[in-house]
Amino acid sequence: MEGNPRYVVYLDMDSFFASCEMLRHPELKEKPFAVVTNSADKFRGVVQTASYAARKYGIHSGMPTAKALHLYADLYCIKEDYDYYERISNEVMEIIRSYGFKIEVVSVDEAAIDTAGLEEFKVIEMARDIKSRILDELKLICTIGIANGKTFAKMACDSAKPNGFLFIKENETVEFIKYKRVSDIPGVGAKTEEKLSGLNIHYIDDIAKSNVQVLVGLLGEYGSELYKLSKGIDEEKIISDYVALSISREKNLYEDTNDVATIMAQLKELSEDAANSARSAKKLYKSITVKVRYYDFSTKIKTKTLSYYSDSADILYSEASELIRPLIKGNMLVRRVGVKVSSLTDSSHQNKLF
Repeated sequence: MEGNPRYVVYLDMDSFFASCEMLRHPELKEKPFAVVTNSADKFRGVVQTASYAARKYGIHSGMPTAKALHLYADLYCIKEDYDYYERISNEVMEIIRSYGFKIEVVSVDEAAIDTAGLEEFKVIEMARDIKSRILDELKLICTIGIANGKTFAKMACDSAKPNGFLFIKENETVEFIKYKRVSDIPGVGAKTEEKLSGLNIHYIDDIAKSNVQVLVGLLGEYGSELYKLSKGIDEEKIISDYVALSISREKNLYEDTNDVATIMAQLKELSEDAANSARSAKKLYKSITVKVRYYDFSTKIKTKTLSYYSDSADILYSEASELIRPLIKGNMLVRRVGVKVSSLTDSSHQNKLF
């Protein structure tokens, strides 16, 4: 929808490596431990991630393991397993990608989602759903920041950690950033901070009150970028080569139930959301999948491929309703319902049937 702010959803997995290790070592949940680059010799290597219990002792990422052990002698050290973390990361990114928007995988544990054109309340609803799904499906926590631009969304995310959620309205951006230190701007390192400090610039509001030509003389074009940011203008683009192959929506029911009307009402809401997302992404679907998870966590899936392409919510709900009915008969209580559209194509390349 034209005219809506270009909100970016920025997601950062909390203490990601440590959280991944707790998935397979639940006994470590309340213990101080660190994921390190080398545990063969416990006095060598660098801390990659510290558990929140370890952080209470001042242990943090980038710290030499020897120093961490000096701060807490009984610190349990686990050698990093990047292949394992990457597999978990792929599952996180797959959940994010299922919403059909352009995303930038910033790192193994961070991603930015461009929701340009989506209404404000829909952006918030989608972000909360992503956070909920990551917790429900992967048992991991994350922090989400939403703002009008990638840089500001990252700053909102940083401000809300851990396990937080912060939405900054477009007209609240300048007020949000003005009293933050220049080092809070992503990409501003120690050298840039030192140069700005020489001009008595310590906070973002100081940048806003500065002469832009002086900033450019000091930092080159980057000085102009910082000046724009201080005024609430974030021009950084989401860089992505990702092409959506499917769009899905899932949601837990308020309580486990076999009431058909309740299940169908949820399916209708999810169908409308998935179809709206397809239209926003200028995509048409041809295949429809429904998913039902029961109270015992067993899951059934059913798929149908249409003879035409569409982006209609009515068609999606009608077809999904027929698919799901055999899955919700009897006394099995349903915990979660999902709908997915796939076999996507660009709407400009196909004739569609409404």
